[in-house]
Formats: sequence, C-alpha cells, structure tokens
Amino acid sequence: CIRWTQLTRFIKFVRSVHLVNFVNRFNLFLLVFCFSLFICGCGHKYYLKSDIDLKAIKKIAILPLENFSTDETAGEKIRRIIIAEVISKGIEVIEPGEITKIIRDMKIKSINMIKLSDIRNIGLETGSDAVMTGSVEYYGISRGVNINYPEVAINLKLIETATGKVLWSTRNTSEGPDFWMRHFGSEGPSLSEVAGKVVKKAIGTIF
Repeated sequence: CIRWTQLTRFIKFVRSVHLVNFVNRFNLFLLVFCFSLFICGCGHKYYLKSDIDLKAIKKIAILPLENFSTDETAGEKIRRIIIAEVISKGIEVIEPGEITKIIRDMKIKSINMIKLSDIRNIGLETGSDAVMTGSVEYYGISRGVNINYPEVAINLKLIETATGKVLWSTRNTSEGPDFWMRHFGSEGPSLSEVAGKVVKKAIGTIF
C-alpha cells in the first residue's frame, strides 16, 4: 500500500523535472491533493468463500483476539467493537462471558492453538453457526516527523462450526493521516474512531 513516503517522493519528482516552472503554486497544490486522495484508497484485502450462504449464518461466537500490539487492552477493545458491529447487522452474537467459560472448561490455553475439534465443540455448546477469530497487529499512536496519528491493523477469520471451513478472512488497516493532517496540522479522528472505521470496513466485506 502506497504510504506517505511515496507522496514525498512524488513531490520531489515534480520539483526535479522543474514542473513548478510551468504551473503555479495553486496547480501544484491541486496535483498533490489529487495524488493524496489516490494513495489513501488502500487499506484492506479479504477472502470470501464463493458458495457461502450468508443467510445460514444467524449466530456467531466471537473469540478473544490475539493481541500483538503494545496496548494490553487492544484485543478486548477491538473485540467489543466487532461484537457491536456484527449485532448491528442483525446477527446474533454469543455473550462474551459464556465464551470465556467454555474456553476455560475446554482447557484451551491459547487461542492461537485452538483446534478444529475445539471449533466444533464451541459450535455445539453455543449453537453458533460460525466462530470468528483474529488478531490485533497494531493499535496505537504512530509518530511521524511533524504529526502523530492513530493507527490500527487487524486480521479476522470466520470459520464454519459444522465443517471447520474458513468462510471468510480479512486484513484491514487504517489509512494513516489524511491530506489536511499532513499539510495543515488539522485535528484528525481519535484512536477509538479509527478502530471503529477499520472494524466497520472489515465486517462490511461479509455482512
């Protein structure tokens, strides 16, 4: 995904070929602005099983997320946002406390070590059609040269409890500071707002 460094290189290129001599500052501003809009278009990729019947997914168990960020509470924060977003789509979500109890009773020590048989058992215990697992890669404030901005990156996967097949997977990241933050220091969204947008975009690829 093209980042802020690519925009900087683009501006240097414009100057190196002396395009500034042919366009006034306003036109250069428009050129950079349009390029900035273009580079902000990336941030997610996903897989969706071709023959998936979304109408058959009525109840989901959302497991605790692995957390690779420096914020110890990031996994649970993102999980709560996911639960709210899935419920807003009309999908029933198993109560998190019930999931915690089942995981404890099944003696699952780590979510990243969960087995196919565990997925099936969770489905039987909760009556859920699918289990959602995932991880938080990054959740925090990134510090640039002149600005600080919130950054979030998550991975999610939906597994059918009856078959153990992966129905959907996605990786979503925030898009970094926008044009106005970069060049004018305008106030951007909060970390929680960015997290909400990332989750909404992720869930929107399936429901």
